[in-house]
Amino acid sequence: MIKSKQLKDYEFEIDYFNGNCVVGYLKYEVTFDVVNIVDVFVDENFRRQGIATELFVFLFESVNPDRFMLEVNVNNFKAIKLYEKFGFVTIHVRKKYYKDGDALIMELKNNKDVYILAIESSCDETSVSIVKNGVVDVSTTVNSQIDVHKKYGGVVPEVASRMHLENITFVLDETLSKANMRLEDMDAFACTYAPGLLGSLLVGLETTKTLSLIYNKPFIKVNHMMGHIYANNIGSNMNYPLLALIVSGGHTDLIYMEDETTIKYIGQTLDDAVGECFDKVARIVDLPYPGGPNVEKLALNGNPTYLMPNLLSDGSTNFSFSGIKSHVVNLAHNEKQRGNEINKEDLCRSFQDAVTKSLVDKTLLALNKTGAKNLVMAGGVASNSFIRESIRKMCEENNINFSVPDKKYCTDNATMISAAAYVLYKNNKFAGLDTNAKSHELLTL
Repeated sequence: MIKSKQLKDYEFEIDYFNGNCVVGYLKYEVTFDVVNIVDVFVDENFRRQGIATELFVFLFESVNPDRFMLEVNVNNFKAIKLYEKFGFVTIHVRKKYYKDGDALIMELKNNKDVYILAIESSCDETSVSIVKNGVVDVSTTVNSQIDVHKKYGGVVPEVASRMHLENITFVLDETLSKANMRLEDMDAFACTYAPGLLGSLLVGLETTKTLSLIYNKPFIKVNHMMGHIYANNIGSNMNYPLLALIVSGGHTDLIYMEDETTIKYIGQTLDDAVGECFDKVARIVDLPYPGGPNVEKLALNGNPTYLMPNLLSDGSTNFSFSGIKSHVVNLAHNEKQRGNEINKEDLCRSFQDAVTKSLVDKTLLALNKTGAKNLVMAGGVASNSFIRESIRKMCEENNINFSVPDKKYCTDNATMISAAAYVLYKNNKFAGLDTNAKSHELLTL
């Protein structure tokens, strides 16, 4: 909980509460049209939880001066990165102001909030979202096609694209209505352009380019996997350098990011993605679509009684899941041939344990190789409670700062696309209206 109080005529304090205790605060002074940020503090036991970000967001929503000013020690790298994230720039250096270094005078002019409307339509969910400053979810709508595709046992591309066409305007209108905003209020329009189902991507892409053209606002193209990573910025803030573990239906990647504009692949799956394997196992044991969440549910009540193969343990940071997928297929087939009934709960548990161990071991190896002390997890499979808690435990044991989005931001949604678009917006990375959809593309910035 956050509360604001006035200390004097021109002095104010914003407090962040954990229960009844103040664990963080931001003090500022108002002088005419300038807000001077005097002090920002977060209790050491509550750091790296996005509290400082929330205090700044609250401040920006509370006052709207011509500019914000603050002073920071040149050696306080984490604080400087946070301030730069919000758009502060250094305008002066006070030499030897502190005992251990110079002081940077930083300024944020014209603190106009940036609203980006984004569309996500890469697969079977039509989603539109408005996000403020890349961190605040103003309004999000997700129209799911799960009930339609259940009868087919998976996503039918032609059906998905047709339903996107039918739903896009309704989802757009609902999002604007909930936000009580107009298209004219947006600072930019963004969408997923790759990777995904081409027909589905084109619906969102053409809609977004049309809005950009009509309202004369920047158009931003976003890689779907970049969106998954930046879902970690919603309501929090990512610390760099970091390692990103992407686990989804089509991807299993380890990516190193020195800062918000650099991408380096550290490891990838050599064959099947982890989410694809969950869906395959679900079909083997006759679970309905979507398979992954249903495998997780059965695994909760199972025991790891079935022997699973060792997954790629070659000392690399790459993954391989085709072997375990084939093993489960053969296991089920052999048991059926013998007239034995498969224990679905135990099979799901055995499979999930083996896959999770591979994800944990490979991620730890990548962390050690890169020296990264921050790990973010992203993608639809990141909503699996067993996997995310296993990764969290590994991080705690190795003093790694761990971040994973709320489950609603792990699966496909436009909020994450808008959050990623804000990073591109700040770096003037706009796209042309001749941009086309791509079914496959590596993540680049």
